[in-house]
Order: sequence, then structure tokens, then C-alpha cells
Amino acid sequence: MDEKLKILVVAGHPADMFDHCGGTLLHHVRRGDEVTCVSITQGLRIHDEVVSDLFRHHIGEYSEAEIAEIVKERQKVKYQEAIDACALFGVHDVRFLDYDDEILTVNGPMISKLASLLREVQPDLVITHWPYQGDTFSNHHAVTGQLTLAAVTAAAGVNFADRNPACKVAQIAFMLCPLDVTCRNVTGLGKTAYISYYVDVTDVIEQKVKAVNMMRSQKYDLPGSAHKTTEIWSGNFGNAIRIPYAEGFAFEYPEIGECIPISKTRRWLQTEDEEKLLRNAAGLQAMDVKLIERE
Repeated sequence: MDEKLKILVVAGHPADMFDHCGGTLLHHVRRGDEVTCVSITQGLRIHDEVVSDLFRHHIGEYSEAEIAEIVKERQKVKYQEAIDACALFGVHDVRFLDYDDEILTVNGPMISKLASLLREVQPDLVITHWPYQGDTFSNHHAVTGQLTLAAVTAAAGVNFADRNPACKVAQIAFMLCPLDVTCRNVTGLGKTAYISYYVDVTDVIEQKVKAVNMMRSQKYDLPGSAHKTTEIWSGNFGNAIRIPYAEGFAFEYPEIGECIPISKTRRWLQTEDEEKLLRNAAGLQAMDVKLIERE
């Protein structure tokens, strides 16, 4: 398909904008597509080494003014990390809705704000989280997916207070992580996702490792962390289809065409001999990426 796409990624936390689908976004950017990424929450309460570690046990030692100042500063640090990481994938339109991540629920004002963003960006493709992750209601990723689905519906209608035209999205892709495809809690039974589309990100795995390592505020730069995260996530998904690294997605709507498509990779898997398939799938490029890690 030669027609250029507009893509909107709606993530629950800043790092989610790239660690779930960064390789895929880089491929789209290289073909000339426009990509906008937005994080709904600040991601500070559970994903910041200062806020979560310091205040969890010693919050009583700080005044409200001191707490507000530290939170403001840590938000700037985390946002800049995410902006720099997204830049590795060629994404420079990075936005933050600044919601506190203490409690995230499906609510009207947030749906309206996302719908307004959809009308502004006018995306063809929306990428967001699996809306049934975990217990579906307390999990930030799941709630983000639900908010996004509601916003897509709202954006397709007219808003008399919004000067941007209504937006009808062609496709929604859920960016999947290992938690989405493996049930780890009883309230998640029957809610796991099926990966219906894989993107081969072997060629950009170095960017993925380096991007994860950039999130120092989340301690992702600890020795081995970025390498292992990439290996057990993208490496695991790649292993499922006998390539080194992949990102997995589930489409909301069935795709339509005049013929049934078969990718070049599938044809290669069909004809290649077993030894070459195993050698290819056993690639460990992520482990060789050189990083500056904390001691």
C-alpha cells in the first residue's frame, strides 16, 4: 500500500508509547507515514524511582509544597526521557495529557479530550492497549484501551464545540505485551488476546534496546534490564513465528481485500530448510547492543 497513513498511538504511560510498538513505528516513519504519540498519564506513582521510592515510605516527612515541586520536576524528567526515546524511532510529535496515574477510570471528560485529539490528528490507524489486560478495570493499560475505543466512537460524531471535523478511524490495532497473551491472575481468565499480526522488528532491535535503557527514571538502565526486557518481549514474540524479534498486534476490525494476502516472510518460512529456520530464530542481536548502564 503506497498511500501514506496518519497514525495515533494512545498509551497509558510515557514509556508505553515506544516499548510496545516502537519498531513498528520506525518502519512506518521510514515509509513516510505521520505518527503522533500521546501518553494519558504522567506515569509517576509506580514508574518513577524518586516519586515511588521516596514517597512510598517517607511521604510524611515532606510538606505539600515540597511534594508538588518534586512531582513537577520528576514529570519533566520522565517526559524528556520519553521524548528522547521516541526520537530514536523517528517520532517527534509526542504529547502528554498530564493525568495523575493514581486512579484511572473510563470517564466522560477524558473520552471527550481523546475524541478532540482524534478530530485534530485525523488518524487512519489508532494503536492502543489491549482493553482486557489483567482484571480489565484497575489495570491502566486496559482502561486506556477502553478509553480509546470510546473516544473513537465519540470522535466519529459531530461535536458542536469542536471546530475540527468528525474523525472516522479505518483500523484499531492493539499493541500487545506478554501480559496480554498469558493469563497471570484469576480475574483475567478468558480475556487474553490472540496476536493476529506480527511486525518483524529484527532490523531495528538496537533502537528498542537503547530506547528502553533511556528510561532511567524507571531504573530500566540497570545492568541487563533493557536487554532482558527486549529479549523476553520482542524475542518471545519473534520466536513464536521463527524470526529473531517481533511486535505483536490484534486488529479490532477484520481486514478486507480482493485476495488473501500472504507475506514474503510466510513464503520464506514455507520454503526454507529447518536448519536455516532455527539459525534465524535463534538470533540474539539484542544482547549485543552496547549501553551506558548505571553501576
